[in-house]
Amino acid sequence: MNALHVYIALFGLLLVEGMGVPGVPFEPVFLAAGYLIDRGEMNFWAAVAVGSLGNLLGNLLGYWLGARPGRGLMTRLFRRGWKEEGLALTREWLSRYGAAVIILARWFGPIRTPTILTAGVVGMNLGPYALYSALGAFTWTLAWQYANWKGAHFIFRWWHLYRRYATWWLDALLILVALTVTVASLYYCWRRSWK
Repeated sequence: MNALHVYIALFGLLLVEGMGVPGVPFEPVFLAAGYLIDRGEMNFWAAVAVGSLGNLLGNLLGYWLGARPGRGLMTRLFRRGWKEEGLALTREWLSRYGAAVIILARWFGPIRTPTILTAGVVGMNLGPYALYSALGAFTWTLAWQYANWKGAHFIFRWWHLYRRYATWWLDALLILVALTVTVASLYYCWRRSWK
């Protein structure tokens, strides 16, 4: 894998994630970019620019999906769940606190997807939405890329140290611990959803 592959993956994954698709595994590509930046094979600011552009285009595509083809479906879902008052309240909330909502939603996964789609549904102006999305995408991408650039050095140093002393039983133990944590987390979530 070279720098061009990582730039393409960074752009593509952040485009899909920016549309509001939940569960996109963008963290490994940030880590790969951080590793290549640390080695001097990638440029930090170029990685931030590519990621921000992908994320912004994804946000604009998500807005368009909420405003155009998905508007009828989204409006029916919002009316069913929130009723007409909820939709009016959301419209007022975005018009009054638009900048803060759009920028902060970029940072918090649970409100990111609804904010992206709702902005189009309630008719938030595209100009301010694009500006606030650009600010949110840039700050979010900058923070993630910086943390992974500086963190990659420590993670890979730990990994090389681990590989030097690792044995097959230590690998098996780590896999068993990871599987146990995953199964316990899934069981906990399943139990919570049925209460």
